[in-house]
Amino acid sequence: MQQKKTLYDFLYNSLREQILTGCYRYGSPLPSMSRLCDTYHVGIRTVKDVLASLRNEGLIRTEERKAARVIYRPPGAAGENSILRFVLERKSSIVEVYETISLLLPPLFSFAAVSCSLEQLEHYEQFRKYIQKGPGFNSRRIPSNLFHDLLHGTGSLLLNDLYASLEVYAQVPLVLMGDEDPSYTIPDEEKERIMAIAALLPGGSRQEIQDAFSRLYAPAAGSIQGYLQLLAERFPAIREIPGTSFSWISERGRDHYYTQVSRDLIDKIGTGFYRRGSLLPSEACLSRQYQVSVATIRKALAVLNKLGFAITVNGKGTIAILPDEETTFRCMKDETYKRDTLLYLSALQFMAIAIRPAIQLVFNRMDASRLHNRLTGPDTILLASMFDYILELLPLPPLKTILQESNKLLLWGYYFAFYSNGTRSQTQLKKKCLEAFRYLQQKDQTGFTDCLSQCYCHIFQVIRTFLIQGGLTEAKKIVPPDNTSFPGRGPRRL
Repeated sequence: MQQKKTLYDFLYNSLREQILTGCYRYGSPLPSMSRLCDTYHVGIRTVKDVLASLRNEGLIRTEERKAARVIYRPPGAAGENSILRFVLERKSSIVEVYETISLLLPPLFSFAAVSCSLEQLEHYEQFRKYIQKGPGFNSRRIPSNLFHDLLHGTGSLLLNDLYASLEVYAQVPLVLMGDEDPSYTIPDEEKERIMAIAALLPGGSRQEIQDAFSRLYAPAAGSIQGYLQLLAERFPAIREIPGTSFSWISERGRDHYYTQVSRDLIDKIGTGFYRRGSLLPSEACLSRQYQVSVATIRKALAVLNKLGFAITVNGKGTIAILPDEETTFRCMKDETYKRDTLLYLSALQFMAIAIRPAIQLVFNRMDASRLHNRLTGPDTILLASMFDYILELLPLPPLKTILQESNKLLLWGYYFAFYSNGTRSQTQLKKKCLEAFRYLQQKDQTGFTDCLSQCYCHIFQVIRTFLIQGGLTEAKKIVPPDNTSFPGRGPRRL
């Protein structure tokens, strides 16, 4: 089982790492408490507790009605410089993060931009003034704030968190450049690319905006790689740590052991591993299977009872069932269940976009005959099998981590619980997956990519429509990843 991490741990570790590595410099303000709540999707109480801990460590200063300011100064000697050490110990990983950024962020930002209005861009005016300053401006925090505004407009509970995590890795070597050369400013070419993005916001076409972001990010990986190689030659005593890699956790604050068990059981019930009406294994058996206490298993089973995936009968055991509309709609009033459901939609939204650059990296290595062997069997989830194959071939560790973490949120059992015959149903999803496989056999990368993206779009639309009809109005804020869909018979509940 995964180690339990809370939202407090997540925010604390994120801010602390950004302070220690210089992303937030000495004397600079941290984002406002409301901004931290929006970016990291945490409550104000959590933010206050984290700021108090950072203050007690001597990293920040807080005053009433003023932004918290960083008071930490990194050691000055080159051999002791924590920023330098952080960078050189993670040299390869940092380059891989830049490569991931160049592939992933342009389509994400272009999707966000076309669905975002000027009113939603809180920092647009600040950004406009920033680009008018001309030569010499060097603050990267201002465009970063605008880009967070763009992602916030998608309604996603994941994208700002992901972008903030990527920023930590991406900004550290830039901080080091500024430390080594106080006169360092953003290169003129980069300024021009940033200005080109500003000119397209809002109102530019999706392709124009994606191209503009690609021009901004594409040259960065090569430049950073060259710079880090020079640093490694200057400071040979600082060795790269083998196995260091970018990390990101999609389930921060909800990855308790009982939650992990309940999610896995929902998957198995919805996909038919545990048939409707059958008894689940005993509490003692589940305890051994998941290597957790019986008390944890009881909490997991209580979740299943509440969500309508099981019913526990005294003296008999826990019986697998499928939830009805009344149970589902009642659960939407529960804040925890509501947030989990919105996180599920956010993951579908993200996967519909992120699967495209993933396929771009691996398509030429995909073997239709090898994939065909994975798609046999009446209960096979075709999209899951295709995704697993793509993931195995991915050569870029940060992108692989991001997709793995996002995929953890996709409860196939929850989706197939919408269909009377579960995974055996001849659903729209299955038909579209088979169409994608035919494109792969024909070596048609565009057709294969479009089909798989539309599969995630389809699931998103099915679940989102059902949730809105059931009264979860917050689902309206999560922007559909694509306007296209494909015809066919809908699930039994809609």
